[in-house]
Amino acid sequence: MSEHPDDPAAEMKVIQQSLAKKTTDNFLDGLLADTAAQRLNLFQSMFDAVPVGLVVADRDGRIIYANDLVEDMVRHPVLYSPDAESYGEWVSFHEDGRKVESREYPLARVILEGEEHAELDVSYQRGDGTRFWMRIIGRSIRGVDGELIGATVALIDIDEERRLQKMQRVLIGELNHRVKNAFSVVKSIVAQSLRNADVPAGLRTTLDQRLNAYATAHARLVSNQWDAARLDEIAREIVSAIAADRVSISGPPVLVPTRQALAFSMAFYELATNALKYGALSEEAGRVDLAWTLGGEAEMRRLNMHWDERGGPPCSEPKAKGFGSFVTGRALAAETGGKVTTDYLPTGLKWSLDMPADKIDTEE
Repeated sequence: MSEHPDDPAAEMKVIQQSLAKKTTDNFLDGLLADTAAQRLNLFQSMFDAVPVGLVVADRDGRIIYANDLVEDMVRHPVLYSPDAESYGEWVSFHEDGRKVESREYPLARVILEGEEHAELDVSYQRGDGTRFWMRIIGRSIRGVDGELIGATVALIDIDEERRLQKMQRVLIGELNHRVKNAFSVVKSIVAQSLRNADVPAGLRTTLDQRLNAYATAHARLVSNQWDAARLDEIAREIVSAIAADRVSISGPPVLVPTRQALAFSMAFYELATNALKYGALSEEAGRVDLAWTLGGEAEMRRLNMHWDERGGPPCSEPKAKGFGSFVTGRALAAETGGKVTTDYLPTGLKWSLDMPADKIDTEE
């Protein structure tokens, strides 16, 4: 009897599930009743239909089976290696050109080292003399008692993937070159525009340095993933160039998205240069602590960052706030969705940021 007598659709779903279960049970019953040869033929047909090469070894590492795609990929007969020490006859090379040793293959690592899962990308030497990139993924095969009874590897052709990665690296290099050129042009235009203008002393240098900080941030994004950058690397690259080893930087490794990465770069630059000119770093004994923490879980996570100056001159709030205050305050708050607090204390500047971290990726 259906649990939903007034719902025909639900009743039909129950009937379909019951029929599917009966069909599966009948199939398994028939499979168990078949001879070993028939079952083996069925499994071979299934393995040959899989779109990756499959190789199976027994508990001693002797290769006992390979599906048809293996020979198509490697272009030579399957090598039924007698043990895990003999896989060197499958000739392949590492990225640096070294020949892959027998024990380095995932199949050997599963059999000899007891790894449950092992992977390796190799440049494989085909039977016709050509090479191609292949990913080898190994897994253990265990009996009902948990004992190792063999291992299997999947062989995946990643030649096209490698070609695209190489093309991507070339394009990223070209993009990085063009971005640097664009910033150089901008700096040249600014310099020429200010050459005969009546501007305060040092303005040209300040603009140059700000453009350099922005260009450095862009270069890091382009050379990495473009869509994100590590917060600690941004801090060290920007701050250390200005303050050397007088700023202590600490915090968990996190990736921030592009727009936030650029905003942090500019904020770190402004905080560091301000400390060097007017704050703690303007005196020899002055030091700065830059630290951040991650708290909360999932969508409720938050990042708390603090810039604490000490050992410098007494700090007082400026009568007029300029571009630096805008960058470290409203601009950063807008990009991160956070709240910025700046305290001007006799012991030094205390700057903090409390922001949602739902768009931040952690790195274990």
